[in-house]
Amino acid sequence: MSKTEEIFDKAKNEIQNLWNNNNELSNFVKFPDNLILKNIKSKRAPVTNKLFNWREKLNTNHTDLHLAISDLSPYVNWEQGYEEKEVGKDFLSKYGFFELIGPTGHYETSKMALYVNFLDQNAYYPWHNHEAEELYFIVSGKAKFECKDQNIEILSSTKTRLHKSFQPHAITTIENQVLSFVIWKNKFENVSKMIKG
Repeated sequence: MSKTEEIFDKAKNEIQNLWNNNNELSNFVKFPDNLILKNIKSKRAPVTNKLFNWREKLNTNHTDLHLAISDLSPYVNWEQGYEEKEVGKDFLSKYGFFELIGPTGHYETSKMALYVNFLDQNAYYPWHNHEAEELYFIVSGKAKFECKDQNIEILSSTKTRLHKSFQPHAITTIENQVLSFVIWKNKFENVSKMIKG
């Protein structure tokens, strides 16, 4: 096993261990068996180094998990999902995600999609929605979550937030950055869409 494969394997094992010990995650969707690492070319985003270097003031209950994801960050296929004309240059300098597990992820499965999502401090992720049901799990940091038909809530490490199909939601960070898992089930093929105010 190469060094890169070991880094992927450690992150996957940390996530699987989290799943095995967290009813909210395991009740939302079963963790897939027999995941095999695919050879996907890495691609950086403006936030890659920010996540890689985030090793102090983690505000997390899962330090080993956070560090495993930080170690992994230079080796993955980062995406942003939106164009500058939709969300602005500032947002794109503070936001990025990668599909670690899923139909087009580093570990391929049709059972679910697990995106690792990073949002830097002082960022606003505008109102958006998507067809897939979604569960946010906060690994580190904290953020304000707004959602139609739900109370505004500040989420920190180990907290979750469920978004139903097409339920509009927005996220804001202030003094903290946030590292989260975004887990989708059903209708992965349909991407997020910004909602015009």
